[in-house]
Amino acid sequence: MKNQFYFTYALAGSLLFSLAAHGQDPDNTKVNKRDKDKSAQQSTPQNATATKEDLETLRKIRRAITSDNTLSTYAQNVKITVKNGTTTLRGPVRSADEKARIEELAKTNGAASVTNELEIAPPKN
Repeated sequence: MKNQFYFTYALAGSLLFSLAAHGQDPDNTKVNKRDKDKSAQQSTPQNATATKEDLETLRKIRRAITSDNTLSTYAQNVKITVKNGTTTLRGPVRSADEKARIEELAKTNGAASVTNELEIAPPKN
């Protein structure tokens, strides 16, 4: 029991040290704050419609993106909203090729039009 306490204490201490040593926010913190800004009037899941057609288009696009193993994890997790047939793509991707590929997948999977707001993330240090 005493050993388990010391192990837990050591693990918690190393975690705190690791967080303090890096001292930086996740790289999309500013983007998430922007997405919550109601004055920006941007397309978010909260203000997208929930028509049957829009949801089906969203499902097809999401499935196509997550099934494409050539895309990075960043690219497979972009934000997709569909409102009245217009698809908005937001979030970080690793390259211009990924940005173009995701837009192509949206167009070929039911999007009437696409607003591509994807951003190329800076390379990892």
